[in-house]
Amino acid sequence: MKEELIRELKYLRRRCELNAGKIMALDANSIVLRHELEQKRRSFRLMADLTATIRHSKDYKEMFISVARRLNAALNMQRTVVLFSGNNDLFIPTVLQGYPEKEESAIKSRLIKCEPEILDIERAVLVNGADSDERLSEFRTALGLKYFISSPVVVNEQITAILITGRLAEEPPFMSRLTMNDVETIQTVSAHLAALTALHRIGEAEERTKIMLDATPMCCLLIDENYRRIDCNEAAVRLFGAKNKQHFLEEFDLTSPKFQPNGRRSGELFREILENAFEEGYARFEWMSRKFDSELIPSEIILVRLMKEGRYIIAGYIRDLREQKTLLAAIMKQDDELRMARDEAEKDAKAKSEFMTNLSHEIRTPLNAIMGMARLLSSTELNAIQEEYLHTCLHSAELLLSIVDGLLDVSAIDAGRIKLNDEEFSIHEIVESVRLLTNDEAEAKSLEMNFEVDANVPNILIGDPLRLEQVLLNCVSNAVKFTNSGKVSVKVLLMGQARGKADILFEIEDTGIGMTEEQVAALYVPFYKADASLTRRYGGLGLGLAICRSLIELMGGEIWCESVVEKGTKFRFELPLGLPKSETDPAYDETEPEKETFDELKGIRVLLVEDNEINQIVTTEFLSAKGVETEVAGNGLSALLCLSEGKEFDVILMDIQMPEMDGITATYRIRENPIYKNLPIIALTAHALPEDRELSLKSGMNEHITKPIDPILLYKTLKKWVTRKN
Repeated sequence: MKEELIRELKYLRRRCELNAGKIMALDANSIVLRHELEQKRRSFRLMADLTATIRHSKDYKEMFISVARRLNAALNMQRTVVLFSGNNDLFIPTVLQGYPEKEESAIKSRLIKCEPEILDIERAVLVNGADSDERLSEFRTALGLKYFISSPVVVNEQITAILITGRLAEEPPFMSRLTMNDVETIQTVSAHLAALTALHRIGEAEERTKIMLDATPMCCLLIDENYRRIDCNEAAVRLFGAKNKQHFLEEFDLTSPKFQPNGRRSGELFREILENAFEEGYARFEWMSRKFDSELIPSEIILVRLMKEGRYIIAGYIRDLREQKTLLAAIMKQDDELRMARDEAEKDAKAKSEFMTNLSHEIRTPLNAIMGMARLLSSTELNAIQEEYLHTCLHSAELLLSIVDGLLDVSAIDAGRIKLNDEEFSIHEIVESVRLLTNDEAEAKSLEMNFEVDANVPNILIGDPLRLEQVLLNCVSNAVKFTNSGKVSVKVLLMGQARGKADILFEIEDTGIGMTEEQVAALYVPFYKADASLTRRYGGLGLGLAICRSLIELMGGEIWCESVVEKGTKFRFELPLGLPKSETDPAYDETEPEKETFDELKGIRVLLVEDNEINQIVTTEFLSAKGVETEVAGNGLSALLCLSEGKEFDVILMDIQMPEMDGITATYRIRENPIYKNLPIIALTAHALPEDRELSLKSGMNEHITKPIDPILLYKTLKKWVTRKN
């Protein structure tokens, strides 16, 4: 049965890991596609923005400053430089954006030498993370730019200026590597600047419009106030497959289908939008265009109002959205795949959780009977052989319980259901508890056990004492288990203290069998055993240290290990634990507390709601041993019947999973009656997951105890709630 459970758990974990990997891969691809799409959007918006704004620039410098500002903002660049031509290959750094004032002054104070590659008027230069640090190193150092794109601004085949923009670092996917998409955008901006520079030099409006249009790689159309098409650029001819500009202008009405997707007539709708653009100065909308060969082109159109010879005209920019639509379709497909993978992962996680819940319940119920009967038997007169047999039985049952608890912890950690508590506790009490729990096994092996808490360690700290004790107990138990002779040492040290936190180091060292470096490297993998023969010799599933590391990391700490074969092993883990607000730290009382007798429980009446007959016997015997009067109800419905008969009880012990009416429903029904508002109800159940405890408390129960029953814990809980009730 144990092997089948392990195989089932491994299968479920493998499914979860595969789905998690798929989700991460899909998510990464989605980010890349979204970034590329956004990059193309920014490029188009930048060009439209530049056309609408820099036409008002009064001189070259103002125009280039405006461009530099928008490049940094629109393309997520960090620094932009404009070099104006000087003598030979020396250029003057005139415009700098994104530089600290001191660095900007230093760069402007000298001439920049440009290498032949930078001065090539036929192409732009791209330097990104794929290039070596030696490429153009002097030029990069001079401008303080590690990654950049440079593009010459060429007018009449002469370099007027060099536009350089870039970043200090590349951190994909959010500060992605510079690509050819960025190069194309910068080349377009350079061409635009070249056109505008030429316009300033020429000074004639008609020539200015022609140069600007043809220098812009984006489809552009000019329309006057009488709605006549007066000019277009070569990009419009290419996009729509026209014979030439004249053909495009004369047959422009054919570049739209008769109706738009919204049902409106194309001609009528375009006229309305055009009128609005003349009034408002700007319009932006999606449009279904059509090539002259009848192929439909989903597009985006931006209309900008300009002044020409004292009259308004409209410059219309048409962008082909086919590539964007393809990208959107790919993103939507990946989103669907991601959603399906996530749903599958959630389904697998739910199945795993349900499996672990059923596993816990089905094993804990018979374990409660086994361990309960064994403990009851231990209170009778036994001979030496019978005591040995009984001890073996209890030890085996506790080992099986620890395996179940380990599986539940792994499941809870994987699902992110572990919740840590913050409460005050005594570090000395935790160390003493671990010492007592490991003492018998150490004495059986004649091991020397040394426990030392440094005097500087505060006695009272804030954290999760149960999880801390779980981790420390696991490490010390392992040390005792794998040490056949010699000693085990446990030290607790204060490493530092600041801002209400104390860094506490726990050190567990043994003289046991030790491990190789390869074995140490794989220690924290669930179900891993350093040597398969150790499973047969020492038992266990190899879950303990995997759980310990996860818990330590959840508490904000770290764990590490040093080991030498046949010499021993040293585990260390460090945790940041809170300090109480009180300025005084009470000293630890080392005197042994008196053994509790629980005389306060004698004579109290308890209603035990439990459907399993063996568990009824075990629990009743435990209670009878302390003089508790017990009445048994076989399910929630029977419990309600007992109360309806007027019987009075001091406490109700409530199982959860029962026929006819479960414990949760019964508790809700009991709490509906104001008479039982303060009657303590304590869950006594095989449901051991954190959410099970939350469900019990939410229903109105006061406490949650898991099976197998620990008699001392049961007595303490009863004492606590009976005292509080009285």
